Amino acid sequence: MSSFIQPQEILDAATAGSISRLGAVVTTRTLNQAAGLAVGLLVAPSGTVGQECISPSTAAGVQSAPGFSVYRPMSEDFDATHHYADNEAVAVMESGHMYVLSEGTVVADEPVYARITSDGGSNTVLGKVRGDNGFAAGGIVLTPAATYGASAQEIGLTISDGVVEETFNFVTDATPTTGEVAAGLVALIDASANFASTGTVTISITSTRGPVELVDLHSSLALTTGGLAVLVPGTFFDASRTGAGLVEIRRIKIN
Repeated sequence: MSSFIQPQEILDAATAGSISRLGAVVTTRTLNQAAGLAVGLLVAPSGTVGQECISPSTAAGVQSAPGFSVYRPMSEDFDATHHYADNEAVAVMESGHMYVLSEGTVVADEPVYARITSDGGSNTVLGKVRGDNGFAAGGIVLTPAATYGASAQEIGLTISDGVVEETFNFVTDATPTTGEVAAGLVALIDASANFASTGTVTISITSTRGPVELVDLHSSLALTTGGLAVLVPGTFFDASRTGAGLVEIRRIKIN
Protein backbone atom coordinates (compact mmCIF):
# COMPACT_ATOMS: atom_id res chain seq x y z
CA MET A 1 0.00 0.00 0.00
CA SER A 2 1.39 3.40 -0.93
CA SER A 3 1.48 6.39 1.38
CA PHE A 4 2.62 9.99 1.28
CA ILE A 5 5.88 10.58 3.12
CA GLN A 6 5.49 12.49 6.37
CA PRO A 7 7.80 15.31 7.55
CA GLN A 8 9.38 13.09 10.19
CA GLU A 9 10.53 10.75 7.42
CA ILE A 10 12.80 13.46 5.98
CA LEU A 11 16.16 12.36 7.22
CA ASP A 12 19.76 13.43 6.76
CA ALA A 13 19.95 15.30 3.43
CA ALA A 14 23.57 14.19 3.03
CA THR A 15 22.69 10.49 3.07
CA ALA A 16 21.97 8.28 0.09
CA GLY A 17 18.42 6.97 0.18
CA SER A 18 16.99 9.91 2.11
CA ILE A 19 13.82 11.57 0.85
CA SER A 20 14.85 15.11 -0.03
CA ARG A 21 11.49 16.90 -0.37
CA LEU A 22 7.96 16.61 0.95
CA GLY A 23 5.30 14.87 -1.13
CA ALA A 24 7.08 11.62 -1.95
CA VAL A 25 4.99 8.44 -2.22
CA VAL A 26 6.44 5.43 -0.42
CA THR A 27 5.34 1.81 -0.34
CA THR A 28 6.89 -1.38 1.09
CA ARG A 29 8.11 -4.55 -0.57
CA THR A 30 9.59 -7.65 1.08
CA LEU A 31 13.23 -8.16 0.09
CA ASN A 32 13.81 -11.44 -1.75
CA GLN A 33 17.62 -11.33 -1.74
CA ALA A 34 19.96 -13.26 0.56
CA ALA A 35 22.75 -10.67 0.27
CA GLY A 36 20.51 -7.88 1.55
CA LEU A 37 20.11 -4.44 0.01
CA ALA A 38 21.70 -1.03 0.52
CA VAL A 39 19.67 2.19 0.44
CA GLY A 40 19.30 4.63 -2.44
CA LEU A 41 19.19 1.85 -5.04
CA LEU A 42 16.59 0.99 -7.66
CA VAL A 43 14.72 -2.22 -6.86
CA ALA A 44 13.01 -4.57 -9.32
CA PRO A 45 9.90 -6.68 -8.76
CA SER A 46 10.42 -10.26 -7.63
CA GLY A 47 8.35 -13.23 -6.51
CA THR A 48 4.76 -12.41 -5.62
CA VAL A 49 3.54 -9.58 -7.84
CA GLY A 50 3.36 -6.26 -6.01
CA GLN A 51 4.80 -7.69 -2.78
CA GLU A 52 8.50 -8.52 -3.22
CA CYS A 53 11.62 -6.85 -4.59
CA ILE A 54 15.18 -7.62 -5.62
CA SER A 55 18.14 -5.82 -7.20
CA PRO A 56 17.64 -5.38 -10.97
CA SER A 57 19.66 -7.64 -13.25
CA THR A 58 17.72 -7.25 -16.51
CA ALA A 59 16.37 -4.43 -18.64
CA ALA A 60 12.84 -5.66 -17.93
CA GLY A 61 13.51 -5.41 -14.19
CA VAL A 62 14.51 -1.76 -14.51
CA GLN A 63 11.57 -0.92 -16.74
CA SER A 64 9.09 -2.44 -14.27
CA ALA A 65 10.88 -1.22 -11.13
CA PRO A 66 8.63 0.05 -8.31
CA GLY A 67 11.18 2.62 -7.11
CA PHE A 68 14.23 3.30 -4.92
CA SER A 69 15.09 1.91 -1.47
CA VAL A 70 14.66 4.49 1.30
CA TYR A 71 17.13 5.27 4.10
CA ARG A 72 15.57 3.88 7.29
CA PRO A 73 17.84 3.56 10.37
CA MET A 74 15.13 1.46 12.06
CA SER A 75 15.93 -1.38 9.64
CA GLU A 76 16.67 -4.59 11.56
CA ASP A 77 19.94 -5.04 9.68
CA PHE A 78 20.98 -1.37 9.81
CA ASP A 79 24.71 -0.80 10.23
CA ALA A 80 27.44 1.30 8.65
CA THR A 81 26.36 0.02 5.23
CA HIS A 82 22.75 1.25 5.69
CA HIS A 83 21.44 -2.17 4.81
CA TYR A 84 18.11 -4.01 4.58
CA ALA A 85 18.15 -7.71 5.46
CA ASP A 86 16.72 -10.53 3.37
CA ASN A 87 12.95 -10.94 3.97
CA GLU A 88 12.74 -7.51 5.58
CA ALA A 89 10.13 -4.97 4.48
CA VAL A 90 11.94 -2.44 2.26
CA ALA A 91 10.61 1.12 2.13
CA VAL A 92 10.45 1.97 -1.59
CA MET A 93 10.02 5.50 -2.95
CA GLU A 94 7.62 5.17 -5.88
CA SER A 95 7.68 8.87 -6.72
CA GLY A 96 9.28 12.01 -5.33
CA HIS A 97 12.80 13.31 -4.75
CA MET A 98 15.70 11.39 -3.20
CA TYR A 99 19.46 11.64 -2.68
CA VAL A 100 21.40 8.77 -4.25
CA LEU A 101 25.03 7.98 -5.01
CA SER A 102 25.92 8.20 -8.70
CA GLU A 103 28.74 6.24 -10.28
CA GLY A 104 30.09 9.27 -12.11
CA THR A 105 29.34 12.62 -13.71
CA VAL A 106 25.66 13.43 -14.25
CA VAL A 107 23.73 16.36 -15.78
CA ALA A 108 20.63 18.05 -14.37
CA ASP A 109 17.32 17.17 -16.08
CA GLU A 110 18.92 14.27 -17.96
CA PRO A 111 17.50 10.75 -17.50
CA VAL A 112 18.74 8.33 -14.85
CA TYR A 113 20.18 4.92 -15.73
CA ALA A 114 20.51 2.00 -13.28
CA ARG A 115 23.19 -0.68 -13.29
CA ILE A 116 22.10 -4.23 -14.13
CA THR A 117 25.54 -5.81 -14.67
CA SER A 118 28.82 -5.42 -12.81
CA ASP A 119 31.60 -3.87 -14.88
CA GLY A 120 34.06 -6.17 -13.14
CA GLY A 121 35.86 -3.19 -11.62
CA SER A 122 34.76 -0.51 -9.20
CA ASN A 123 31.10 -0.39 -10.31
CA THR A 124 29.51 -3.59 -9.07
CA VAL A 125 26.34 -2.56 -7.20
CA LEU A 126 23.17 -3.43 -9.10
CA GLY A 127 20.52 -0.71 -9.03
CA LYS A 128 23.04 2.10 -8.53
CA VAL A 129 22.47 5.12 -10.75
CA ARG A 130 24.63 6.66 -13.45
CA GLY A 131 24.25 9.29 -16.15
CA ASP A 132 24.56 7.00 -19.18
CA ASN A 133 23.99 3.40 -20.15
CA GLY A 134 27.62 2.33 -19.96
CA PHE A 135 27.46 0.36 -23.20
CA ALA A 136 30.87 -0.37 -24.60
CA ALA A 137 31.73 0.19 -28.24
CA GLY A 138 31.03 -2.90 -30.29
CA GLY A 139 27.28 -3.06 -29.88
CA ILE A 140 25.01 -5.49 -28.08
CA VAL A 141 23.69 -9.03 -28.44
CA LEU A 142 20.08 -10.02 -27.74
CA THR A 143 18.76 -13.56 -27.35
CA PRO A 144 15.10 -14.43 -28.02
CA ALA A 145 13.23 -16.82 -25.74
CA ALA A 146 13.78 -20.56 -26.27
CA THR A 147 10.06 -21.13 -26.86
CA TYR A 148 7.04 -19.04 -27.82
CA GLY A 149 3.33 -19.63 -27.51
CA ALA A 150 1.39 -20.85 -30.55
CA SER A 151 0.00 -17.50 -31.68
CA ALA A 152 1.07 -14.53 -33.75
CA GLN A 153 2.97 -11.97 -31.66
CA GLU A 154 4.49 -8.53 -32.10
CA ILE A 155 8.02 -8.50 -30.70
CA GLY A 156 10.02 -5.31 -30.69
CA LEU A 157 12.77 -3.19 -29.24
CA THR A 158 13.88 0.42 -29.21
CA ILE A 159 17.57 1.32 -29.56
CA SER A 160 19.58 4.51 -29.84
CA ASP A 161 23.05 5.43 -31.04
CA GLY A 162 23.11 8.38 -28.68
CA VAL A 163 21.62 10.70 -31.31
CA VAL A 164 18.95 8.78 -33.23
CA GLU A 165 16.38 6.52 -31.58
CA GLU A 166 14.56 3.84 -33.60
CA THR A 167 11.91 1.24 -32.79
CA PHE A 168 11.71 -2.11 -34.62
CA ASN A 169 8.66 -4.39 -34.37
CA PHE A 170 8.46 -7.85 -35.90
CA VAL A 171 5.13 -9.68 -36.23
CA THR A 172 5.54 -13.46 -36.13
CA ASP A 173 3.40 -16.11 -37.76
CA ALA A 174 1.06 -18.33 -35.71
CA THR A 175 3.88 -20.69 -34.64
CA PRO A 176 6.87 -18.48 -33.82
CA THR A 177 10.32 -19.90 -33.16
CA THR A 178 13.53 -18.45 -31.77
CA GLY A 179 15.09 -18.48 -35.22
CA GLU A 180 12.10 -16.74 -36.81
CA VAL A 181 12.13 -13.96 -34.21
CA ALA A 182 15.90 -13.48 -34.51
CA ALA A 183 15.88 -13.45 -38.33
CA GLY A 184 12.89 -11.12 -38.48
CA LEU A 185 14.38 -8.51 -36.18
CA VAL A 186 17.85 -8.81 -37.75
CA ALA A 187 16.36 -8.02 -41.17
CA LEU A 188 14.45 -4.99 -39.87
CA ILE A 189 17.40 -3.56 -37.95
CA ASP A 190 19.90 -4.20 -40.72
CA ALA A 191 17.74 -2.22 -43.14
CA SER A 192 18.23 0.90 -40.99
CA ALA A 193 20.67 3.59 -42.07
CA ASN A 194 21.85 3.92 -38.47
CA PHE A 195 22.28 0.31 -37.34
CA ALA A 196 23.56 -3.02 -38.62
CA SER A 197 22.53 -6.46 -37.42
CA THR A 198 23.50 -10.09 -37.92
CA GLY A 199 22.50 -13.45 -36.46
CA THR A 200 20.27 -16.48 -36.88
CA VAL A 201 19.39 -17.42 -33.29
CA THR A 202 20.78 -14.30 -31.59
CA ILE A 203 20.60 -10.65 -32.62
CA SER A 204 23.91 -8.76 -32.80
CA ILE A 205 23.48 -5.00 -33.22
CA THR A 206 26.06 -2.33 -33.99
CA SER A 207 25.72 1.32 -34.97
CA THR A 208 27.55 3.52 -37.45
CA ARG A 209 28.27 6.04 -34.65
CA GLY A 210 29.61 3.52 -32.12
CA PRO A 211 27.78 2.36 -28.97
CA VAL A 212 24.25 0.97 -29.11
CA GLU A 213 21.91 2.05 -26.31
CA LEU A 214 19.01 -0.20 -25.38
CA VAL A 215 15.95 1.97 -24.64
CA ASP A 216 13.11 -0.57 -24.55
CA LEU A 217 12.91 -4.34 -24.95
CA HIS A 218 10.16 -6.93 -25.36
CA SER A 219 9.94 -9.29 -22.39
CA SER A 220 10.87 -12.30 -24.54
CA LEU A 221 14.23 -10.76 -25.53
CA ALA A 222 17.22 -10.91 -23.18
CA LEU A 223 20.29 -8.69 -23.30
CA THR A 224 23.18 -11.16 -23.20
CA THR A 225 26.16 -9.02 -24.21
CA GLY A 226 26.97 -5.34 -23.88
CA GLY A 227 24.56 -4.10 -21.24
CA LEU A 228 25.72 -2.41 -18.05
CA ALA A 229 22.92 0.04 -17.25
CA VAL A 230 19.36 0.68 -18.41
CA LEU A 231 17.23 3.82 -18.63
CA VAL A 232 14.92 4.17 -15.61
CA PRO A 233 11.49 5.33 -16.84
CA GLY A 234 10.23 8.62 -15.44
CA THR A 235 13.40 9.37 -13.47
CA PHE A 236 15.72 12.36 -13.89
CA PHE A 237 18.63 14.07 -12.15
CA ASP A 238 17.70 17.24 -10.25
CA ALA A 239 21.27 18.54 -10.25
CA SER A 240 24.57 18.19 -12.07
CA ARG A 241 27.78 16.92 -10.51
CA THR A 242 31.26 16.03 -11.70
CA GLY A 243 32.54 12.61 -10.69
CA ALA A 244 30.96 10.01 -8.45
CA GLY A 245 29.01 11.09 -5.39
CA LEU A 246 25.75 12.24 -3.88
CA VAL A 247 23.12 13.73 -6.19
CA GLU A 248 19.39 14.39 -6.05
CA ILE A 249 16.97 12.62 -8.40
CA ARG A 250 13.24 12.97 -9.05
CA ARG A 251 10.91 10.16 -10.03
CA ILE A 252 7.41 10.16 -11.49
CA LYS A 253 5.36 7.10 -10.56
CA ILE A 254 5.28 4.81 -13.61
CA ASN A 255 4.73 1.22 -12.43
